[in-house]
Amino acid sequence: MLKFDNADSCFNCRSVAVIIHNGHILLHRNIEDSFWALPGGRVELFENSDSTISRELLEELDVVTVVKRHIWYVENFFVYAGKKYHEISNYFLTELAASERLPIGNTFRGIESDIELEFKWYPIGDLSNLNLKPAFLKSELQAIPEETKYIKVNDISS
Repeated sequence: MLKFDNADSCFNCRSVAVIIHNGHILLHRNIEDSFWALPGGRVELFENSDSTISRELLEELDVVTVVKRHIWYVENFFVYAGKKYHEISNYFLTELAASERLPIGNTFRGIESDIELEFKWYPIGDLSNLNLKPAFLKSELQAIPEETKYIKVNDISS
């Protein structure tokens, strides 16, 4: 995976799936975290970013996905578990090959290494009340861009 660790900082290269179905967005979280995020994972060395989406969702939820198009390129600086992160993320509009495998209204469990994940559909119109990270998603998910958009997020205090 494309991840470089230092004592107090980390660099990640991540691919993210934006899966919208019937006005809902598929979110996930580590069951020990208080916030939600979009599903995805770290890109492996010499793996295309869009291929990461298919691999990660197959591993975590045993679902087949179809990546439609690239929508956001995001540079994100944040702190998680006391460590500063510099994360480059590619966000892709993605569909489930069989949406009935993850019915809206249910919660789904997944595994990432030794971390237990919870997946859930949320109404896109209700995201403003949710602890969703990165926070730009609350507004940007309301209107998916037609072309790739470059976004910079800096949540590290100077």
